[in-house]
Amino acid sequence: MSKSNIIRFPKAGPADSGPLASQPKAQTNQQTHKLKSDLTKGGRVLAAIQLWVWIVVVLVWPLLKWVISIDVFFQGIRTVYYWNDPAVHAGWTFLTHFAVLTLLTYFVSVYKPNGV
Repeated sequence: MSKSNIIRFPKAGPADSGPLASQPKAQTNQQTHKLKSDLTKGGRVLAAIQLWVWIVVVLVWPLLKWVISIDVFFQGIRTVYYWNDPAVHAGWTFLTHFAVLTLLTYFVSVYKPNGV
């Protein structure tokens, strides 16, 4: 049988950093841990809300896609009709509706929340 020599290194403790530095460091670690736990609770709530919104939008997406597409088409025709009327902001309205359609399409087809 072969005999091996295992050398155990001492663990670093508060004595290595000095007697004065150990007290504030412990308090800082407690504050950091509390802040992280608060952020993770808020992050979990936000992630749960985001997951449920994604599920609802995905489930109604076939119908919602048609409704929003028809609305964007109508806004496009309205933009052409009111092109020379400075009192009507039909171009910006069309761009807003088109942006919503684009973002929802991305949200449904590309984005996938954690836990799915």
